Amino acid sequence: MLFNIHTTGIHYTDEIVEWAVLRKNRAGTEKLREGTLPIPEGFFDRADAPLFPVDMLENIRKNFRGIVTVSLPSSRLLMRVLELPSADSAELDAMVELQADQISPFPVDQLTISYEVLHQTEEHSRVLVVAAPRKAVDALGVLFKEKSIYIRSLDAEVLVWWSLLSTHQKIPAEGRVLIILEEHTEFSIIVADDGVPVCFRSLELFHNFTDPSVMAEIIEEIRYTLLSLEADYGHSANVRTEVWSQAEFPADLVQMFEELSPGGVILHDLDTLPPLSEGLALRTVDRKQHHAELVPREWVEFQRRRQIMKIATAASIVVLGIWMAVVFITGVVFAFQKVSTKRVEKEAARYAAPAREAQFARAEKESLEKYADRSHSALECLRQITVSLPDDLEINSLDYTKNKAIRLRGSAYDTTPIYTYFQRLGASALFEGIKDERQEKLRQGERPEGFSVTVLLPAPATEETP
Repeated sequence: MLFNIHTTGIHYTDEIVEWAVLRKNRAGTEKLREGTLPIPEGFFDRADAPLFPVDMLENIRKNFRGIVTVSLPSSRLLMRVLELPSADSAELDAMVELQADQISPFPVDQLTISYEVLHQTEEHSRVLVVAAPRKAVDALGVLFKEKSIYIRSLDAEVLVWWSLLSTHQKIPAEGRVLIILEEHTEFSIIVADDGVPVCFRSLELFHNFTDPSVMAEIIEEIRYTLLSLEADYGHSANVRTEVWSQAEFPADLVQMFEELSPGGVILHDLDTLPPLSEGLALRTVDRKQHHAELVPREWVEFQRRRQIMKIATAASIVVLGIWMAVVFITGVVFAFQKVSTKRVEKEAARYAAPAREAQFARAEKESLEKYADRSHSALECLRQITVSLPDDLEINSLDYTKNKAIRLRGSAYDTTPIYTYFQRLGASALFEGIKDERQEKLRQGERPEGFSVTVLLPAPATEETP
């Protein structure tokens, strides 16, 4: 099951801040909410103007969900398309890092560098290297942190426009095409051969289109760009120009483009495409390998640790809550048991004296019954011994121990009366049984056969003590 993944795209220019929140799940991707706020006029003209008007986020940040991704204007980026041999990710990373060090006018430790694979075959990879000043990126991150918003992704504005054009199939699949993107104060160009980009470039702020010198400068910059591409990608005699603009292009500027583009000029309304903030969130939620990412690695590690800390804190709170609940329940049970024990002790103390008296009385009763019981008295036992005595047998001695046993010694002319006597004593209901049967020869006397036997008496019955 795919859980809901939320992304928030934030895009800004010199005139507006726009944002969009998307949700992706198993059913697809849907837009939850979006909005646009105008930037106060002259905000970026101040000498102390920050990189982003974060105060405008104060009232709308409650709408943000999931991964927050912010666009970087093309005018702040260094972009270069490189042709590299195809390799695995590690080798491609190393080649890009080496090339970036060679083409960048700034030390690489002052930049945050990324790249995006534009086209790849088994032997060839066309990549766009993107670099942004680390100082500006860190300043932007600090501004958002002040509002408790943590940027998880930084993307190039021109790459987002390219993704929107590709998704909506607005890029010609054949020939060389010059794509002009004009949004508010951003003016960027993309040159594509057979649907694959070969150049990304920002022309910075060209908005005074009524000035012939400005229009001439624009055409000259584009002409120089096309000529520089011919050395690497060959000459194209049928260049086509497609203009995507929010403002109306002057007829004079369109005519200049027609002279530059034998394939013709086509004008498009940029507002017919989804907002760039939506495209920004879409690129983030559908992120693939070799997707340009300008967020420094330290930010990612910090946010990962922060997320782990949040999870650990939540888990600790849950464990602490469970522990406190167990302690509370244990305390309640212990208190209840203590109260019950005290109640039982009070009851026991109240009945202790009568219980002792009852035990003493019972002991006296058992003693009296023991000594008053005549069922196994000496006389009764003697009677039974006498009744069971055969005619040819004599008892020489009798040793009676109350409630235990009777020791008999006697003699007879032969063994038959002795065995008969043993059987009678063992069968008597008065006795428990007999043991230590033994016959012995008498050395003197008239009776040569002697015997000794122990007759067991039943133990006195006693009541079980509670």
